[in-house]
Amino acid sequence: MPFDFEKALQNIPQDPGVYLMKDKRDQVIYVGKAKNLHKRVRQYFTGHDDRAFVSMLDDVLDRIDVIITGTEREALILEAGLIKRYRPRFNVSLKDDKEMLQLRIDLREEWPRVELVRRRKKDGAHYFGPYPSAQTCRMSLDVIHRHFMLRSCRDAIFKNRIRPCLQYEIHRCPAPCVLEVNRDEYLQRCRDTELFLSGKYEPLQNSLRERMFAASEALNFERAAAYRDQLKAIEAVCSAQTIVQKTPVNQDIWALDGNPDFRAVVVMLVRNGRLMHLQTYEARDVLSSTGDILSQIMVHHYQSFENFPNEIILDSEYAGLSELLSATLNDLAHRKVTVTCPQKGIKSELLSTAYANAHQQFLQRRTTEEALLEKVKRTLHLTRYPHRIECYDISNMQSGQIVAAMVVFIEGRLDASRCRNFKVQTTQGQDDFGSLNEVLTRRLKYLIPSEDDSEEVSARERSFCEMPDFLLIDGGHGQVNAVVDAVETMGFAGAFDIIGIGKSRVKDEGTHEATHSPERLYYPGVEEPLILDQTCPEILLMAHIRDETHRRAIGFHRKQRENAGMHSRLDDIEGIGPKRKAKLMREFGSLKGIAAQTVETIAKTAGISLEHAQKLLDFIGG
Repeated sequence: MPFDFEKALQNIPQDPGVYLMKDKRDQVIYVGKAKNLHKRVRQYFTGHDDRAFVSMLDDVLDRIDVIITGTEREALILEAGLIKRYRPRFNVSLKDDKEMLQLRIDLREEWPRVELVRRRKKDGAHYFGPYPSAQTCRMSLDVIHRHFMLRSCRDAIFKNRIRPCLQYEIHRCPAPCVLEVNRDEYLQRCRDTELFLSGKYEPLQNSLRERMFAASEALNFERAAAYRDQLKAIEAVCSAQTIVQKTPVNQDIWALDGNPDFRAVVVMLVRNGRLMHLQTYEARDVLSSTGDILSQIMVHHYQSFENFPNEIILDSEYAGLSELLSATLNDLAHRKVTVTCPQKGIKSELLSTAYANAHQQFLQRRTTEEALLEKVKRTLHLTRYPHRIECYDISNMQSGQIVAAMVVFIEGRLDASRCRNFKVQTTQGQDDFGSLNEVLTRRLKYLIPSEDDSEEVSARERSFCEMPDFLLIDGGHGQVNAVVDAVETMGFAGAFDIIGIGKSRVKDEGTHEATHSPERLYYPGVEEPLILDQTCPEILLMAHIRDETHRRAIGFHRKQRENAGMHSRLDDIEGIGPKRKAKLMREFGSLKGIAAQTVETIAKTAGISLEHAQKLLDFIGG
């Protein structure tokens, strides 16, 4: 039945806000924002929007919900949050910020340290990043440990240390855990580290030179040499960064290039006139305009930001967004951020450079990705293009602890946010076939439309409602048949391709020249497996997906065994529940660390009586 848009429009006001398109399973498929909700939604159904997807809405759309906001910029921020929450299939698909590392330092601690984190908290600490790659982030951390000599160990290890570690021996930490260290000097190193991470190299270099000369005049040549090494390290970092402005300006230059199916977005971060980072995003959104995509990504980017620029540079195509973006960024930064669209001069040249990088990212990713997946479809004889590949593996190394892993690849790349682990619940014994049947049955039930309120479905469960194109199974005919039985029982026969992949195994182990059997692909109802050239990219991708699934299954299995071992030592003690156990392990690091504490310390940390604390120590000691 076609969607009745006239009826839907009767209940949509002419206010700013966010609209949520939902399908017949009550799943959010698209989130958009508008200055006038009624006018924007109406454009989808009155011929004013000629994008290809609009013709599909009658088949997939069931209803449109709206959330009214006070202003358009509030709608823009809310839209970014809802996209992050629901991950609608037609919205921008961003690299998840869990993949992006940041550096954190809290000067309120007695002996601060720089640590890697993935999420920014409002805890009063200083954060730097996010970094465009883990390698870039860890390189900065290595410079800090090598030349600024701050402690790197976690608090639990730091508090229980009784002698200096290797970091002290190789002159990367002064060992404040066990040795007397001048705290003022240590905090000065922390402040120098913050200047370094902020890209404020010139004042840091001037300060280090003054201290180097002062140490040299005081005949403290060892300290002067340390300052000299710090200066060399900073100069090396500076030389690797291109000077793009004659004045020490802080700017971000944004550019977008691509087609409606895939767009590459690049932001060049210029700090103090130097190009610090080139960060990229990849957007898959067939519904939104390029302006909407860019604004969504910018809000996503700056919501986890601290070192805001003074100026944002955009193409003149987005001049109509400058006022909205400026107001939104002012709210996020709590200060003025100017948005400009230059026509000529150095800023225009920087914009051209950003566009060249965005175009290169688009060509590189799109060409490689499409070519490989088209090859996979053709070589593996798939009936559909493998946009979403799901792979399953069972781990049952110990009886009674059977687990499974589901790994999801979107457009040929791992999407960690969609991966899942399962505890096998009803299958008894070492039964891979039965376990696979149970896991696939539990997974496929989410593809069946339900009358349940969508608000009762967790965000993690929502990705289960996305239909796979291709199921890859770790195993041979037996595993494939078990999956086929589950798929047919749940009513999805023929809805997606199913193939098993057999591991390469060592043959002729008794000889000096052991050989390996090839990776084999097993098809339902086909006796002989398909054997491809073992160096072709299709089989390498399948093996990579299988290995990633196997790694996840083994890791989850190991975690279950470790939890079971911890249970036998702590959870059987009266008064020690999961929260107290976690607090003790977080504070002291291990059972050995707990055993080294006094009764009073245990009681205070866990919030239990001295009697319970004594029982806990006696139990661990026994």
